[in-house]
Amino acid sequence: MTDQTLRILILLAPLLIGGIIAAINADEVNETTENAEAWTRKTQSSVSRKNGWFSRFIANPVLWLIVTFCDWTDGFEHRGLKNGTRVAVTLYLVAAWCFVLYAAFMLAVVLVVGGVVIYIVFKVLASSNSDSSFSQGFERGKRIMGAAGSGQRVNPETGRIQKQGLIGWIDTDERIDPETGNVQEKGFIGWKDTETRINQETGNLQHEGFLGYHDSDIRINPDTGIIQKKGLIGWIDTEERINPDSGKHQKKGLIGWIDD
Repeated sequence: MTDQTLRILILLAPLLIGGIIAAINADEVNETTENAEAWTRKTQSSVSRKNGWFSRFIANPVLWLIVTFCDWTDGFEHRGLKNGTRVAVTLYLVAAWCFVLYAAFMLAVVLVVGGVVIYIVFKVLASSNSDSSFSQGFERGKRIMGAAGSGQRVNPETGRIQKQGLIGWIDTDERIDPETGNVQEKGFIGWKDTETRINQETGNLQHEGFLGYHDSDIRINPDTGIIQKKGLIGWIDTEERINPDSGKHQKKGLIGWIDD
């Protein structure tokens, strides 16, 4: 027997069962189907008064359809035909309702999975957006934090990025907001936030993405000022730091930290 033949038999099974009931028109069979009808009516009446989600949205709709169809067939004079028709249609209704519930469940699963996928995609895009500008952003962050080379510092009091001049430190048009950690550029009417900031609590260099700020793999240790890179099992110290007192960039020498 092929799969196609089996599907046809399953599809025609309710019709065959109903036809047999109608053809034999036996009192015992009719009484059994009528008792089943009475039980269905009683159950539907009970379920329709309940407020649970299972009763309202799963059980009651199919029971209501069956009872409504039974009401329509009450006018059939042939007892066997009436009961056979009820059995056949009831089986088809139950099968159809099961298919609807299955389709609804699968749709819900697809929506949930789709939502998760969209969230991941946005997160990856945000991360990619951050990573794509990571080199530029990190180099800029290094410059801002005094890590790009000698002659720069972050003013510890104002957060202003400064360059060393002939007679002292000269302010640039960039600063780190002392309250938020945002990297800012000087505009016509004040300071404007960029898409880079330094987390005030963790010291992480962060970039703004679709869903907010995302940590990079670089941070300044809030306690020591050491610039760290993220490793497999934690943060790894580099041989550079930002002096917590002066804001100067320093490199580790043989006998201690040396201003760069």
